[in-house]
Amino acid sequence: MAGNLGPRPDGLSCERPGDTVVCRSMIRSVLLSAVRAWASTGAWPAPIADPFLARVAAAVEADPGHDWTIDHLASLAAMSRTVFVERFRDAMGRSPAGYVTEVRIREAQRRLDAGASVSEVSRALGYASDEGFRRAFRRHTGIAPSAWRARALTA
Repeated sequence: MAGNLGPRPDGLSCERPGDTVVCRSMIRSVLLSAVRAWASTGAWPAPIADPFLARVAAAVEADPGHDWTIDHLASLAAMSRTVFVERFRDAMGRSPAGYVTEVRIREAQRRLDAGASVSEVSRALGYASDEGFRRAFRRHTGIAPSAWRARALTA
């Protein structure tokens, strides 16, 4: 594929026969792969090169309802709080708390799709109250969790 990208080897600027078709096909393949990755996880793929941060992300994904604190997450990463927050933000493009919330909301969507009640989901994901969960869910999805659940059950 790489051989089909970039300028012609002979330096000419005109298109080679079939370049347009090849480029469209490559773009379609890349976009389709990205959409499939998003559809299978509910989020765009974000490879984590740092093994310490990968360990933190795996722990949060495995137990999104845990009472995750910065101290606990930094401990899992074997870093100080300050270094952890800085490296996490640089690698993930968001704060650790923002990441935990995103993971919880994705899990909430999955559970609501499966028919769990709003209260069950709220408790399972560590929210102190159903109202706090409703606010967080609406802030991230734009709709109330009950509306999400109703839509999933009628689909």
